[in-house]
Amino acid sequence: MSEKPITEKELLVAIKELLKKNGYLNKINAEVRAKVTGLLQDRQTSGVVSTPPAPTEEVLLVNELVREYLEWNGYLYTASVMMSEAAMPKDKRTRAELCTEVGVRDDEKSSALPLLSNIVAAYTERIKRKINRSKRDQC
Repeated sequence: MSEKPITEKELLVAIKELLKKNGYLNKINAEVRAKVTGLLQDRQTSGVVSTPPAPTEEVLLVNELVREYLEWNGYLYTASVMMSEAAMPKDKRTRAELCTEVGVRDDEKSSALPLLSNIVAAYTERIKRKINRSKRDQC
């Protein structure tokens, strides 16, 4: 009894499923997106005399906080695309440097979350306290 030969389509589907299962398909897709983004940026800037303005310190800081957040959550491919698109340096700021820049004290509790999450939590807590104070003042 002979087995039916596997078709090219079946082989491609099996390879795709294996790549997806091992996480390589997402990595390949992210790398392709990063490369295409880089090529589009190169194409867009070639022939243009003026260079884009340098990002402000605030923009650089926000980019670093977003990078730390993405990497913290395991979105490494998304982070690599963002680094390419934003022309971020490969050397990233340390968590201690970021804490100093945003005025956050990193302790045992805060170190369990990305800095961006801590900043958002502190801001929302501050807003809640302000609302509660406002309600008490109205009574």
